[in-house]
Amino acid sequence: MPLDGAPSVAYQVQVGTRTLSSRAQESEGQLLSLATELSMDSVGGSCRLTIGDTAFALPAPGEALTVDLDAGAGSARCFTGQVQAAGADPQGVWVEAADGLARLARLELESVYQDVQAGFVVKDLLTRAGLSPGTVAAGIKLPAYAVHRAPRALEQIRRLGELCGADLYTDGAGKVHFATPKERGPEHRYGYGSEVMSLELAAALPPWDSLEVWGEGAASSQGAERYYWLSSDLKGVDGKAVLLANGQVEAGRLGERPRRLVAGAIRSGEAAAAVARAGMEAVAARTLRGFLEVRGAPGVEPGDGVAFDDLPADHALAALLLGRTPLRVRQVGHTLSRAGGLRTRLGF
Repeated sequence: MPLDGAPSVAYQVQVGTRTLSSRAQESEGQLLSLATELSMDSVGGSCRLTIGDTAFALPAPGEALTVDLDAGAGSARCFTGQVQAAGADPQGVWVEAADGLARLARLELESVYQDVQAGFVVKDLLTRAGLSPGTVAAGIKLPAYAVHRAPRALEQIRRLGELCGADLYTDGAGKVHFATPKERGPEHRYGYGSEVMSLELAAALPPWDSLEVWGEGAASSQGAERYYWLSSDLKGVDGKAVLLANGQVEAGRLGERPRRLVAGAIRSGEAAAAVARAGMEAVAARTLRGFLEVRGAPGVEPGDGVAFDDLPADHALAALLLGRTPLRVRQVGHTLSRAGGLRTRLGF
């Protein structure tokens, strides 16, 4: 049976070899509530279950956990991860799980790469962590790059993301993505007066309006084969980009509030310019922030786009959204309960 208050919602949660299902004949316990979250802006995705059955055996840390939800348009995998902790109280059992980024946060390794794209390093680290790569942006060319045991693999990839303007996150199936705003998923449209339960948007002042990138090496002046030289003149190993008032990014100059980034992995002026542009394009993609709540949208993933229908032209939100849609989804949260049914909150 579906949860009370949500007759059109079906679910199946797999905890190790046991199943919790809206089909009573298939379920091995009574699911009281669940909450999942996938995000570009945290250390990884999470899931929490409460089960109204004190006899439900506690799963062991490391057991696989998946969540499939169906709000009427077909079942979608909304979370894939591993149990991190489980406990019991007088009402039943609770289970907490994390997605694959938790593995990266624990992984220490060493490796040296030569003449590869940043995306190659990312894919290699993901594979060595036992994770499946999804969309992985190629990123900048790295003549040489070393991965050390400290920091751990998660921070190593986040540092590469800063150089490439890419975000790191998982999707519902557990694949790990290293994607820029250009690698956007499918677009989802919602009727403002019919499907939107709650919507809040605000224009956000960018943390900086331009980026100045400095590298090291003499590849720009001595040739690509001389990248390992330490140059006394770094003018050829810098890049600049600025975010204009119209939301476009212009290369080659700075604004009034620049940020300076120094990275030894950058060995040429071409790479420095690419890092500066990618960094400001990532900032440009976040000039509008907020959230959207709808009745239930299990098919939406981080990285997808969102747009609205039937928004009145004279509404203040219409002015905010002008030229800024579709919005890029950065966070997806699903909550399922007996009282509220299935609700989806999308963060931008």
